[in-house]
Parts: sequence; structure tokens; C-alpha cells
Amino acid sequence: MLLGLAAAFAVLIAVRGYARTRVVAVDAATEWVDHTHRVLEAVGAADTRFADAQLGHRGYLLRGDSASVALYRASAAGVDSALAQLRTLTRDNRAQQRRIDSLATFAHGMLATMRTEIALRDARGAEAARGALIRGKPNDRAEPYRALSARIAADEQALLAARAARRTHDRDDRDLAMRWGAFVVLVLCVAAAGRVRSALIVRAGAERERDEHAQALVRQSAELEEQNRELTAQGEALRQAMDQAEGANHAKSMFLAQMSHELRTPLNSVIGFANIVRRNPHGTLSARELTYLERIGENGRQLLRTINSILDLSKIEAEQESVELEMVSLDVLVREVLAQLEPQATAGRVELVAELPAPVASVVSDTEKLRRVLINLVANAVKFTRAGGRVLVRVETAPRARTTPVAIEVRDTGIGIPPDRLASIFEAFEQGDVGVAREYGGTGLGLSISRALCRLLHCDLTVSSVPGEGSVFRIALPLDGALASLPPASDMARLRAVGRLQGF
Repeated sequence: MLLGLAAAFAVLIAVRGYARTRVVAVDAATEWVDHTHRVLEAVGAADTRFADAQLGHRGYLLRGDSASVALYRASAAGVDSALAQLRTLTRDNRAQQRRIDSLATFAHGMLATMRTEIALRDARGAEAARGALIRGKPNDRAEPYRALSARIAADEQALLAARAARRTHDRDDRDLAMRWGAFVVLVLCVAAAGRVRSALIVRAGAERERDEHAQALVRQSAELEEQNRELTAQGEALRQAMDQAEGANHAKSMFLAQMSHELRTPLNSVIGFANIVRRNPHGTLSARELTYLERIGENGRQLLRTINSILDLSKIEAEQESVELEMVSLDVLVREVLAQLEPQATAGRVELVAELPAPVASVVSDTEKLRRVLINLVANAVKFTRAGGRVLVRVETAPRARTTPVAIEVRDTGIGIPPDRLASIFEAFEQGDVGVAREYGGTGLGLSISRALCRLLHCDLTVSSVPGEGSVFRIALPLDGALASLPPASDMARLRAVGRLQGF
């Protein structure tokens, strides 16, 4: 019984909440209906003012009385006021705004013509003004204005009908919800009474119920076993599907990796021929044509960089990237990277700073792959740091061995990355924000390639960021910077040499 009352109370609360939302919806629909009425009133006011301006203009040309010219001037000012009110009321409707702008253009043009004809009458007399009035055909001139005003009013009438229908629909929903709520409460009360009666019957047949319950448990156990077998079969099917998906992804990566020559060769030809034609040896190309050729070359180079990034990522995924281990001097590598990116930083008025311990031990890694990672990180930091900002590249050493490098950090004072985007920032074609690609450009592959290269080198690339303050990308070197990647099993001599170099 108590459960039934609680359920009835819960339903009442739910019905009240839903009815309240419907009331709010009705109020909002009423407000929009009133808003549409105000727009129609403003359209009518603009039409009335414009007609009064025409009346005053015609009366002054025919009679020359001051009352007519005063009516024209007051009505012309009223047209501007009414059009301004229309713009304010329809600021949420771009189509109407465009029509109102066209209406204002027609109105201002005709008002200017009226002013000219009034000035003509003042300067040359009534006969000249009447002749201009007859030749000007004011009714024909006003036809575009009237047609556009009628279009605006018709659209608002259609909006009014739709919004009124919406308000009626919301009212019907509110009334229906309240009626259904009352019905449900009645049903629940009847069900609660039936529940009391059922409880008495259950108490009388407790032993029979226990036997039935035991049998139900046996059946449920059998059903659970069947479900477990089905889940096992589904898991196996899912594993096979995942294997197939991974195989398809691997095949895709292999295909793209093999297509590097077929994609790059024709694009390099396009860029090369564009550069040859840009030389303009015969002087037959105009400045505009040379500009077009420069754009072709730049867009081609941008496309080539994008293709190279996609192919690099595909080669890594297809496991076609090999690691060439050698001794790497981090201080020299960092300085070379900063020198390479100095023009980009200078153009953006961003300060590049290196913080390097002296001395710092060399590490065993792949120089070119580590260089690509640093170039990606530093170039990104420069790109997303505004003028006057700072990018710091720092080599971190072990606390007890000050010359042993353990990590490389790239810090910037840029725009930062929102916390909800940090988890996906290393995914392919992802950037820190949906608006970043539009403002700063880029394909979103640099960080994905950097993380893939770091994993290939047995490094760990992580990021921390505060929006508006900057970001920190950290490359944790393996084994305290000692060993970047294991050589093939057949190259045991080189493995032993590396071990002796690092003191293993």
C-alpha cells in the first residue's frame, strides 16, 4: 500500500513537472506570437509613413503649401524610425533582415527622389515640378517598395500562423498531460488496493510460493548458463570481427605506404612546372598570372606536406618505419631544431629559448625521428603562441645524475588546450578545439605522428595544459635516456656494443 502511494506521489510530481514545462512552452509561444504582431505593426507603420511621405511630396508639388512639406519631412523621418525598429525586431531572421535592407534601399532612393523634386519646385517653380511628377510616375516607382513590403508582411503572417498553431499544440499537450496524470493516479490507487489483497493471498499460500520460487531459480540458472554460452559465442565473433578490422586497417596502411611514389611524383611535377613557368623568361605573363602560379605552387606544397604526413603515419602503422640507432647529442639537436624554426618564430614575434644543462650526456636513439618529433612540437608551439609569447625547450636530467637526460620538454605560453580535448589531442586529424583549424590551419596529424614515432623509439609523449596560459609536451626518454629501441634479433653485435656504451 505504501509503495502504491509513493508511486502515485511520484507520478503526480512528474505530471506537475511536465505540465510546468508545457506552461513555460505556452508562455514562450505567446511571446513569439506577440513578437510577430509587433513586427506586423512595424511593417504597417513603415508603409503608413512612406505613404504619408508620398502624400506630402505630391501635395507640395501641386499646391506648394508648407503643411505638405512638413508632412513629407516628418514621414520621411518616421520611415527611418520604423525600418530601424523592424531591423531590431527581426534580428533573429536573416532572410527578413535582407529584405528589410532592400526595403530601406528602395525607400531611401524614393525619398531622395522626392527631396530632389521638392528642391526643383523651390528652384524652378510649380510647373517644372508638376512636369517632373508626371514624368516620374510615382506609383510605378513605389511598386517595388510595396511588393517587398507585402512579401515581408506575408512571411510574418505565415510565422504568426505557425507560432499560433504551436501555442495551441502546447496548450493541448498541457491539458492532455494533466488529464493523463489524473487517470494514472486513479489507476495506481486501484492497483495499490489490489496489491493489499494480493499480499493477503500470498501470505496464505507461502509454502506453495516457496516451491514455485525454487523451480523458478532452477529455470533461471539454466537460462543464465544459456546466456553465458551465447555471450561466449558473441565474444568470439567480436574478436574475429576485431581481427578482420585490424587486418583491413593494416591493409589500408600498407596500401598508402606503397602509394608514396605514385602520389608524390605527379604532385612534385605540378609544383616544379609551376615554378618553371613563374620564372617568366619571355616576360609574357602578367602580375595576376604570376600570382596565380605562386598560389598553385604554395597550394601544391601544402598538399604535398599533407600527403607526406598521411604517408608517414601510414608507414608507421604498417610497421615499415625502421629505427637507426646512433649516439645523439641532445644539446646539438635542440639547437639545430630551434635554428631551423627561428624564421617562423621571428615572423610571429615569438621568443625561442633553450634550457640545456652543461654538460649533458648523449643518448642512443634515431636522430632523424627524434628531430621530426621536436620539429612538430616546437612548430606547433610557435603556431599556437601569440605575438610576444615564449617557447622554451628544456632537457630534464636525473636528480642523482645531473648529466643524464631523462626527458625533453617543450613549453609555450600559447592558447592552451581545453581539458575535455586532452584525451583526443594525439588522435589523427584532431586539434585542440573545433575553431582551431579555421584560425590556425593544419591537418591535425603532427601530434599523431609524433606520438607514433615516440612509441617506435620507446619514448612516452604526454601533454599538460591550462587554457589561456599554455601547454607542456614532455618526451620521457626510455631507461633514463639510455636505450631508444632494441635492434633486430640478428644484430646481436650491435646490441652488445650499445650495452657497453651505456654501461649495461
